[in-house]
Amino acid sequence: MKIVKYIKISNDKYKIILENKETITLYEDVILKYELLLKKEITNIEEIFKYNQKYALYEKCLSYINKKIRSEQEIRTHLKKYTTNYDDIEDIILKLKENNFLNSSLYIKSYIHDKIYLSFDGPLKIKNDLLNLGFFEDDILLELEIFDDNLIKDRITKYINKQLKVNKKSIYVFKNKMLLNLINLGYLREDIIKYLNNINFNDNDLKEKEYEKLKKKYSKKYKGLELEQIIKRKLYEKGFQ
Repeated sequence: MKIVKYIKISNDKYKIILENKETITLYEDVILKYELLLKKEITNIEEIFKYNQKYALYEKCLSYINKKIRSEQEIRTHLKKYTTNYDDIEDIILKLKENNFLNSSLYIKSYIHDKIYLSFDGPLKIKNDLLNLGFFEDDILLELEIFDDNLIKDRITKYINKQLKVNKKSIYVFKNKMLLNLINLGYLREDIIKYLNNINFNDNDLKEKEYEKLKKKYSKKYKGLELEQIIKRKLYEKGFQ
């Protein structure tokens, strides 16, 4: 089928008008691959359509990557929304790697950088998250060397001090809560305890406020020594000495 005219419809797409008045839309790379500008004729239209569809998937991946750096696993999951053709997926993954759009080292570095500056996540959580994204442990550990003693100390103490500003619990409850929170954030227990031991504050004002709240609550039902014993027990349960 002879090609009558090419009409550019975007940066990388052309509408092609055939001699029978039929129109098809192809990517520029597809046109170049099959030398359609030189031949000015389409003889293997099914093959061209198939390649054009694969190229459209590749473009979808580039658009997906442009929004945010992606892992290979994320790209595979994204592609499976549009095709079940295993060979097409593998070809696209290979092409992305060849063009350096899929770079494990760059992704891991970027991911760790974002977690350091946008969250309080620690090295253990970051490692597990990256493992779940399909990266190799040795590659992750190499980049996690940035978490030296100084960085760990800085992040743990900043997190504790931030929580301390809004704390309304006893020092005992506060420290236990910080220990649990920081373990969940991916820090080693021994590192957390080392810096928690340096945290001390006077919780007498908090205890006094809690005492008044408990007294108001239980004085309607209890009096005298019995009331004091109940208040003492409740304060003890809340971690006050």
